[in-house]
Amino acid sequence: LKSDAHSPPWLLPMAAPHGNSASDLVKSKLDEFFWEWLCLPESQKIVRQSIQYAKGESSSLETPAPSPHFSAFRGAPAGRPSPPGSPLSRGLIRDTLSTSDSGSSATSAGSDWQSASTAAPTPSSPRQSGQQTGSPATPAAPPVRADAAGAARALPGGESHVIPRFWWPKRSRPSDTLSPETRNQIHDHFVKQGITDGIRTYQQLEPIVTEVFNLSKYFVVPIFHKIKVFYDIIDSSAKSKAALLNPSPVPINEQMLISWCQGKIQTDDLVLSFFYVVKKEHNDWIEREDFSIFLTTILLTHPGLDFLRETQEFQDRYADTVISRIFFVYDQKDVGRIYLSSLRRYKPSVIETWKQLAEHDDIKMVRDYFSYEHFYVIYCTFWELDSDHDFLLDKDDLLKYDGHALSRRTVDRIFSETPTKFTSAVPGKMGYEDFLRFLLCDQDRQTDRSMEYWFHMFDLDGDGCIRDHEIKYFYEEQVQRMECLNYDTIPFADIMCQMNDMISPKSEGQFRLRDFKKMRKFAGTFFSLFSSLNKFLAFEHRDPFQARQEQLDNPSYSDWDRWCADEYLRLAMEEGEDDDNNRGMGDDGADDGR
Repeated sequence: LKSDAHSPPWLLPMAAPHGNSASDLVKSKLDEFFWEWLCLPESQKIVRQSIQYAKGESSSLETPAPSPHFSAFRGAPAGRPSPPGSPLSRGLIRDTLSTSDSGSSATSAGSDWQSASTAAPTPSSPRQSGQQTGSPATPAAPPVRADAAGAARALPGGESHVIPRFWWPKRSRPSDTLSPETRNQIHDHFVKQGITDGIRTYQQLEPIVTEVFNLSKYFVVPIFHKIKVFYDIIDSSAKSKAALLNPSPVPINEQMLISWCQGKIQTDDLVLSFFYVVKKEHNDWIEREDFSIFLTTILLTHPGLDFLRETQEFQDRYADTVISRIFFVYDQKDVGRIYLSSLRRYKPSVIETWKQLAEHDDIKMVRDYFSYEHFYVIYCTFWELDSDHDFLLDKDDLLKYDGHALSRRTVDRIFSETPTKFTSAVPGKMGYEDFLRFLLCDQDRQTDRSMEYWFHMFDLDGDGCIRDHEIKYFYEEQVQRMECLNYDTIPFADIMCQMNDMISPKSEGQFRLRDFKKMRKFAGTFFSLFSSLNKFLAFEHRDPFQARQEQLDNPSYSDWDRWCADEYLRLAMEEGEDDDNNRGMGDDGADDGR
């Protein structure tokens, strides 16, 4: 079977074809692999045994010596070899331990060549491959056993290790029954508080919600209300202050609490518990209305919002703002629903932020979603633009935003509802929620939602690529406005050169959404230059040292946080000046009276 001049043609390797056919190339590679296999001593022995077996010479069958090189073919599925140290090879080692321990180094003369090859042990590590081929007792890898946790590991003395399981798929719904450990914890809290006839106040439920369920303490009142509704103790529409905070007329015993928790609470998955507690029973998503009772609880019980309890209008606006900000992050497709997958995927985590409310009496310390400082800035900015105070903005109102910074072409694109559809239900009008969405996209242009918003704004033909003629459409108005203000203008070719260097698109002059997400730090600058005159001029006259210092002063602040802090300070100073002026006018009036 050696490769010499007397070898038959079918044993000689085929030359690689000169054509371009893929099938010919595959065939040549397969022939090459077959030739390499046939050159192995074990393969030659198998061929000899097959010929002897076909001639009926089974009594003189030659037993192949075990070889670490050939054993990789044993027991492997078709088309998939079993490398040393793989789970498949370890499983085969366990199956052949009995054969190795019995001392039988070779098969009987009456066994066929298949059983003989199967009995050959597989090397457990590359170091064992240096053993002699003709050794009758090749040591196998040590047996693998599973520990109490279910992770497999090699017995002492072996060199084969099994990687323990490190990933478990997330649950899609809580378990239908609470774990015994959770039941015991609930029982211990009943005993610890001396509750014998059942829970009557939400204060008694608080340690169970915070310590056993690991949810925010501002979930206690809503859960208490949901349990009362679940057992028809009160009506579901009773969401007034008295209905939420008053004691339950019927005590909630331990078994009632456990029955309500089953299918809703998963103590080892906080996101899953949050999702199933907030949503309605018959839905697989969270709607805006589902958050209303939770925001009402915060407004009633959080010490940082005491000053709002006498102003129902501002309570409603604050709740709407918080809910809109939550949906802005988690409802990326603007369908009015938050699904479990979105709740797990997007940041910042509303679950963790809700828990932070219990850590800070000053609600301004919680910047994500619930900050009253942010709400104040958003509401006052909208109120300043809404000249007729009908809570709707038209194009002329939005043009006043940021000191008339936006170009008219930008405002026209916004009101064409190309970046996002309006929810105001009034044609040609932008509602409060629509303005909030625009404001978040405008002042923090490094988020995914913001980049998508502005990308669709500039993609005039909707082909998924921003080209030079689309950029020039917006830049022309910027040049006209700068000329009116006697500013030096920059040629469009120079601007395009800067943008190509800044974003580094795959093809120069063709900007795709993925290019901006790769260059997230500069994406906001790109869109600002062609939509806002103020931001354009700020970029041209920027002080890099001042920008660096702002980053160092507040490294955890986003662009949105910095803008809100500056605007809040400005509004506070203006309000102080108005108070001083009013006080001065009052004093003058008193002097005139005297």
